Amino acid sequence: MKISTEHTPNCQAIVTVELDEAQVNRALQDAAQTISRIRPIPGFRPGKAPYARVERMVGKEILFDQAIEALGQSLYKQILQDEKIEPYDQGKLDIVRRENPVTLQFTIPMRPVVTLGDYRSIHLQPQAVQVTDAEVDEVLERKRNEYAEFVPVTRPAQFDDLVAFNVKGGIPDQLHLDREGLQVHLTKEKPLFPWLDQLVGMLPNEPRTITFTYPPDAPEGVAGKTATYDVIITEIKEKRLPALDDEFARAVSSSETLDQFKKQIRNELYASKEQEEQARFEEQVIEAVVAQAQIAFPDSMLDDQLDLELERAKEMALRRGFTWEKYLRLVGKDERAYREEARPRAEARVKQLLALLQVAEEEKIQVTEKEVDVEIDWQAQAAARSGERADQKRRALSTPDSRKTIQFNLRLQKAVAFLVASAKGEPTSGKIVTPAMVLEERRQRALAEQSQPAPTPGGLITDPSQIRPEDWPRGLERPVVPGRSSEQ
Repeated sequence: MKISTEHTPNCQAIVTVELDEAQVNRALQDAAQTISRIRPIPGFRPGKAPYARVERMVGKEILFDQAIEALGQSLYKQILQDEKIEPYDQGKLDIVRRENPVTLQFTIPMRPVVTLGDYRSIHLQPQAVQVTDAEVDEVLERKRNEYAEFVPVTRPAQFDDLVAFNVKGGIPDQLHLDREGLQVHLTKEKPLFPWLDQLVGMLPNEPRTITFTYPPDAPEGVAGKTATYDVIITEIKEKRLPALDDEFARAVSSSETLDQFKKQIRNELYASKEQEEQARFEEQVIEAVVAQAQIAFPDSMLDDQLDLELERAKEMALRRGFTWEKYLRLVGKDERAYREEARPRAEARVKQLLALLQVAEEEKIQVTEKEVDVEIDWQAQAAARSGERADQKRRALSTPDSRKTIQFNLRLQKAVAFLVASAKGEPTSGKIVTPAMVLEERRQRALAEQSQPAPTPGGLITDPSQIRPEDWPRGLERPVVPGRSSEQ
């Protein structure tokens, strides 16, 4: 038997094996014996039929394939050991040559290889967070609109009115609408019907015939066609906003005065912006680490991540009330096109994950069983605050598989915290400080009506049990590294 091994840049070992003739003959004899034992030949005891009779019964090709499949299984284990190959996923066997010498080829996905750059030399700072008066005013206006009243009027309809109307008509021999008492908000942004702007200027009980030609980029079946509707507005209501004063502030918040309410809004905006900046900065630091690194991984690892991307998309579609098939029709793609579109995003996530795992390895970052226990307790308490049963949540998280997943994610969180602290020039050991602790401190100060949030404490996040899912970089919440053990 002759073996040659080639390693490809995308972490695959291609092992070519030329079999000895005697080796193939033994495999054929064993296959014939196995087949005759499963499917006994009349006149012979199970497993005792002559080779020639078995070959005539099942055919030479089937017998050969059966022999090679069994031989390949035993050779695969030997190859992994002799060639010192660490597989990431199941290998693939191809028959390259069926005549003497019979030649097999094993394609084996190997563990990813990551060579980090000088990630400790990365120096970055988060952007300053500011809240403008205009942003506070914008929130106030949204809140006023939420509490607006609609009052009947007799003037012509205007944009931002709430109108009730009867409508009948549509595209001839195709779409037809016959409704009474429809209520719509006359808005310029994504109206319920594309012709609603033609209601502007109409008086109550005034009949009007409306025509609308669908543009060329409209959905198939209506593009370029003209619809005609008979419309009568039955009622017009005008939006009236509440006065912006202390009484309004007391009605919509826990504040006693409008000034206090503005301070509350400012603090909430600041905390939200800071959280967004924190996530953006973490992502920036991780991307800088990836840019320095040389990362190779097998195609099957990317396929695993693409499977997850599709799972997330399907879950999102269900949350929005669509089946996956209907969602694909709405976005104008099939599943294959959607998968290909997700490929660059999935590749970036795999690289981020592998870089973080390598940082954890080089910095000897570990997670103790006690830290896992603390995290489980924290999640159970959070579930209780959301109305779930804490004991059920704790039991679900305490299974061996769940504990391994939690340990894995906590290790990644520690790696992120280390990189962020290093990039900012902060100590990478010392006092336990987490983003959740900082935000909670600011929330408490906001309740005390402090106009400016507290400064951010420095130091490495060494207590992962206090890091919430929203504090984790987007896209890495569900890592996929099947080839790694929980200790790595």
